Amino acid sequence: MQTKDFSVFRSLLTDVHAKAFGEPISKIQHSKAHTLAWLIEEATGVMLSYKSLTNYINAVLEENPAKVNPNCVTLATLTQFATGEKSSKPMDSLLLWFKYRAGRLPGFAQA
Repeated sequence: MQTKDFSVFRSLLTDVHAKAFGEPISKIQHSKAHTLAWLIEEATGVMLSYKSLTNYINAVLEENPAKVNPNCVTLATLTQFATGEKSSKPMDSLLLWFKYRAGRLPGFAQA
């Protein structure tokens, strides 16, 4: 993942973790990762792997963008969970990620 996108991804995971657990992002235990996956599925209808979520959080905490390569569905799902915005079409879900990303990159105006 590119550095600028990694900083946005870090912000997104921080928002997801805070929304789910009401605390700053930190290493996530096995049972907590399962809980996070379940909370995301309940809110979005999309199941993300608890193992992938654990790997993403570890990469963010280690500041290692090389370990992060989420697909479009994952980015859209995490954004939906973090923002609470819903969309009925997969393409609209992906637009939520780009809107989130634009709002956190320097030089981009929020829509």
